[in-house]
Amino acid sequence: MKSNFKVIFVFMIILLILYMYYGIENAHKKNDEENFKILSDAIVRSAVHCYAIEGFYPPNIKYLEDNYGLIVDHDKYFISYNIFASNIMPEIMVFIK
Repeated sequence: MKSNFKVIFVFMIILLILYMYYGIENAHKKNDEENFKILSDAIVRSAVHCYAIEGFYPPNIKYLEDNYGLIVDHDKYFISYNIFASNIMPEIMVFIK
């Protein structure tokens, strides 16, 4: 009878550990998705802010980082920033590496 309880106890502990692992993984995934959205919105906001103040959209992301305090983790994200003209909103796409 005691060996039955030991097996059930070990099984329950393993299930609890797996449940916690998947919960933590899900939290990390949600955090990464939220950071992705925040970065995308921050880039667009910074570009529009630049246009409102200076009268032109920034020529590249580096300009936003240097002059508008934008912080980008280039090791984690790839940013496609295509500008057609200084008075037309650039095409901005953010990708997770």
